[in-house]
This record gives sequence, C-alpha cells and structure tokens, in this order.
Amino acid sequence: MSGVAGPAQLTRLAARPAPGSKLGPSEASLSAACLEQLGLADGDAVALRNGDHKAWAVVRTHDHDDKLVRLGRMLWPQLAVRPGEPMDATAVGELPEAQNARITPPYNLTFNLHQRLLERLRDDGTPLYGGNRVLAEIYPGGAGMLVRIDLASPSPSRMGDSTEVELHRADVSVSERLITLADVGGCDPIIRRLRELVELPLLRPAFYRRLGVRPPKGVLLHGPPGTGKTLICKALANELGVTAYRMSATELVGSVQGETEANLRLLFSRALAHAPSLVMIDEFDVIATNRERLASQSDVRAASQLLTLMDGLEEVDGLILMATTNRIQAIDPAFRRPGRFEEEIFVGPPNEAARAEILSIHTREMPLTAEAQDAIATVAGETGGFTGADLMHLARSAGLEAADRLATGQEGFELADSLEGTELAVEPGDLEAALRTVRPSVLRDVVTRTDRITWDQIVGLGDLKARLRELGQRAVEPDRVEQGVLLHGPAGSGKSALVHALASELGVNFVAIEGSKVYNQWLGESEEAVRALFRRAAEARPSLVMLDHLDALAPVRAGESGERTDERVVSALLASLDDVLAEGQVFVVGVSNRPELIDAAVLRSGRLGVHLEVANPDAARRGALIAALSAAHGLELDEDLTAELADGTGGWSAADVVMLVAEAASRSALQDRPMGFDDLVEAMPAITRL
Repeated sequence: MSGVAGPAQLTRLAARPAPGSKLGPSEASLSAACLEQLGLADGDAVALRNGDHKAWAVVRTHDHDDKLVRLGRMLWPQLAVRPGEPMDATAVGELPEAQNARITPPYNLTFNLHQRLLERLRDDGTPLYGGNRVLAEIYPGGAGMLVRIDLASPSPSRMGDSTEVELHRADVSVSERLITLADVGGCDPIIRRLRELVELPLLRPAFYRRLGVRPPKGVLLHGPPGTGKTLICKALANELGVTAYRMSATELVGSVQGETEANLRLLFSRALAHAPSLVMIDEFDVIATNRERLASQSDVRAASQLLTLMDGLEEVDGLILMATTNRIQAIDPAFRRPGRFEEEIFVGPPNEAARAEILSIHTREMPLTAEAQDAIATVAGETGGFTGADLMHLARSAGLEAADRLATGQEGFELADSLEGTELAVEPGDLEAALRTVRPSVLRDVVTRTDRITWDQIVGLGDLKARLRELGQRAVEPDRVEQGVLLHGPAGSGKSALVHALASELGVNFVAIEGSKVYNQWLGESEEAVRALFRRAAEARPSLVMLDHLDALAPVRAGESGERTDERVVSALLASLDDVLAEGQVFVVGVSNRPELIDAAVLRSGRLGVHLEVANPDAARRGALIAALSAAHGLELDEDLTAELADGTGGWSAADVVMLVAEAASRSALQDRPMGFDDLVEAMPAITRL
C-alpha cells in the first residue's frame, strides 16, 4: 500500500473489459505507468466517474495500454459505461478501515455464510460506500452473493477486523441487476430519438408548451423478436428515474367479462397518480387486436377501452405510453394514428458495427484473451441476421465452449470443482465453435440447410461459377441493388448443388423456398407463406434465397383459373421480389428445369433478369467428376481409364455420375474390399436414367 495519496491526480481513460486475467468484481486494472502518474500502488483505491455515475475500485497492475482501464464485472453497471467510452480516474490511495457498516443481503444468512461473507469482503479490500452493490465470491468457481452496502463510516472505506457490521433485513431486490442504457448496444439512433419523444415530455413538459405544440403521448416499438425492444424500454425507464409501470399484455387480460377493461383503467389511474410516470406494455398486439379480423367481443371492448384511455392522455402532462410488438400488422389501425402513438420506431437486426458493440457488451465480463477480443470484429462480420438475443446466446455458447475445452470428462459439480483455480479464458477457437452451432433465430423455422457443399467440390463449370459468384458478391454488398438470377437446365445437372455451394462460398444466411411446399389449402395462407419467407430473408440479410422448382411456385397465369390461387401466389412473389431486391443485400436465385412454364413477369429484367444455363456435363467434365468422386473413395484413376468411363457415360447428368460412383462404392463395401475400376463398369447398368 502506498498510504493515503496527497493531492488527487485526475486522468482520463477508456473503459475496456479485462481479457484473460482474473480480475475481481470490484477491481480495476491500470498500467504501471498510469499507476505511477496517479501516485498509486497495487491494492490502493481509485475513484472512477462517468458523468453522474461514480464508483470506487481496488486497482491492480497489468501490462496494457496506458490509456485504458480494465473494469471488473460489477463496475460496468455501476458506472453505466460502454466498452471504449472515456471516463475519469482520480487517485484515492489506501482506504481507511471502516468503523461500522450496514449490509443488506438478498436472503437470510446462516452463521457460516455470514462469516464467509465478512472474510471475503475483508480479504478483497472491497471499497465500502453507501448504495454500492458488491459481489462477494464466496462459492467455488467465481460464483458469489450480491449484497448492498447501505452505510459505511467513513465512506469510502474497507472492511477490517474491528469493523462493526449490522446485517439489515434481507431484501430479494438486492440481487436484481439494474439495466441501464450502457447495457443496450447498437441502438444509438433509436435511443436518441426516444429521449426526444419520452424524456422531454416527462421531465420538461413546459418545453413543448413554449413551442406551442402538444407533447407526444405514445411510442410504439416494433420489430422481430430478440432485437431489444423490451430491453430499451427497461433501460430508458431506469435512466430517467421516473415511476415505471411495466406489464405484459397477457397480464392485463382477464378471465371474466369486464375484467380486462378494469385492469386497464386501474393501470392508467395509478400511473396518473404517480406522474411523471411511464407505462410500458409488452406484446401490445394481444390487447390491441384488429377489431375487423375475427376479434371476439371481449377483444373489441378491451381495444375500445384502451383507445379511450389513450385519448384521455391529451389532457394531462407527465404520462407516456410505450408499447412493444413483433406483430405490428395485427394491431388495430385506430391505435396507429397521430394523437395516440405519435411515433412508430422499427427495431431491426443490428448491422455489423452494432453487432460488434453488442458482442463487446455481452463479453465485457468474460475472461477473453487478447486474441479473442480482437476476433470480436471478425465475428461481428460473420453474424449477419443475428439479433441482440442471438448474439447474447453466441457469447454464452463461447463461454461454455471454453469450459468444455478445459473439462476432462467431469460434469456438474465435479466440473465446477475441477475448474476451481484454473485460469479460465475464452479463446478465438471458442468463438468459432459457438458460431458453428448458433443460428439466427429468425431462420429457425425455415429451410436453411446448405448441405455443407463447398465451392471447390463443384467440378468444372469454371465460367459459370465465376459469373455466379461475381453476381452474388455484388448483390450482398451494402448499398448495392442487383437483380436476381435464374438457373435452368436438365434435371440432375447440379443447379441446386451450385446454389448451396454459393451460399457457403459467400458466407451468408441461406433460405430455401420449395415451390410445391408453399401451397396451402386455406385461402390466403399460400400468399402469406411467400411473404413470410421473404420477410425472414430480409431480416437475416445478407442472405441468399433459393427458389427451388420455380415453375411450380410461379407458373404462367392463365387468367380464367377458377380459384385463382396461382395468380395470388405469383402476385405475392412479384411484390416480395421487388421489395427485397430494392432494399439490397438479398441475392435471389431461381432454379427450374422447365423455364418455359414460369410466368414471364418473374423473369423480366429487375427481378430474375439474368438467365444462366447449367447443361449436362460434357465428356471432359464427366471424366473430372468421376475422377474426383472416385478419389474420395480411395480409387485413383489414370487418364485412360477416366476417358473410358467418360465415353461410356455419354449424355449422363451430373446426378447420374454421382449415383454411379456411389453404387460402385456400395458394391465394394458389401464385399469388404477397396473400390476398383471394375466396380464402376459393373455399376453402369444399375443406374436408372431419365
């Protein structure tokens, strides 16, 4: 210890997570040069400030950039700071021993737990000051108990042998983590807009009166699940410090007649009585059902009551309604006019820069190696279409991959005990392994299989592959608008395999739409299926959409068809194509062996305007294909034998050649011997060709 510092030294540092090294929850690491500048030694205290947020931390020496401060896991929420943001550090020096302290635990403690808690606080030298929440790591593996320091004298100070400690009555809310806007990444434009729409009307309503305009009373956040709508509402309410009433719409729905309307009236009356207040309703579509779409009488009454209550907000100040939904089309249009919901804000999947910010937030408390921290930018570029929830799952999976890598067959408590004392660190390989298993949630219920076909496994077709890759790379680039492609040719020529390989080559999300599976017996369901699949592909951009069997999905419209189902599906397909191609970063490839049956409107320029033929292989390509497939089964063919097989398979498709080698390999496997040239010759008559 250096003793109490003289005049406090102030320096400005950038907050960063602690990579790899073990850092206590209330510890901050500084470089040796920075500690010398501040006049501190390892184990002294430092005061950290980010705007109105302040915390004291125990300093540790680490070898890193002089302009960085690495923060322990509990300092991030206390300081409400994001990775990379600047903050002030002021020298404090050695903390005095506390004379007395009052601590509130989350639950009643046994005598042993009480003693372990005090011992841990004393050994760690954790700064004690009123309002501070401390994580005491009293369990193996870094787990611990979250307690609140209600009072410390003097403040700040540290636990000592003579400190008198009073345990306050247990409060379960102590263990609840306060979410701030620092926990929300990649949404800066949305947060700025919400501050204008929510903060000023709640806290400064006179500002709008001076302008002579009516303050907004409602904001609707909509977008796919997992994009952070609810998180933004929670964080904003905590930041503003106003009374917040957060309800799920399902909690408001009653089981008896009139109960839903009564619940709504009670909610708004309480909010008005405690103004300024913020009312937040999740899954708003449940209670604001479109009254023209088979809504029950109870739904109609609830929607009407809510409309009346929202109209009444015009007469009061200090109350705003925020609602979230992922089904905005299901909400009654009456709610979506000015005067009720003033603003509709779309919260979509994050772009690459936003994904990097979100990943840095979710990994800020993880022990990342320096290499893994550098790899976050690369991972952000490979996670197109991932929502914030998907990225949180990815970070968690990477941590579990690190634990599995260090495990030696133990499970459960044995695993936790075996890892105690082990230097846990998440490496780039753990992030890569997690990336292979985690898929964007928006694509979970659609066909996203790419068959693991690589670009190099497509034999021949050099010019066609080059052209297709060029078109695909341009189409998935930001701010580029490219038309789609039609691949046509005989059955079995390798069209679908080529598209699967292209998706792997481009490294984009893949959505396959099979024509025959879109059609549904219910009126309107087929068209909605088409729109939904394209909507998913747009949300997961950059993505590649394969329209397999396009002739079945978009047949020529006859005009006099009775049910007109084909016409409606083709119209929905045309509208969806126009939408996704205009927005960019979605490459659409149609596949068909009957292009003459496809409606001409689909194939015009601007939609699927590039037509590429995939013909049956010629002799040279058949030979190369046979040689490559045979080599995969351990059979190396010379040029003469390859040429003989190529001549014997004249007119065969690529699929026929693949089946030939598979049949030969099966014959040799049944006889438990390596595959030979004779197996290929004998398998030829067994191949049934069209």
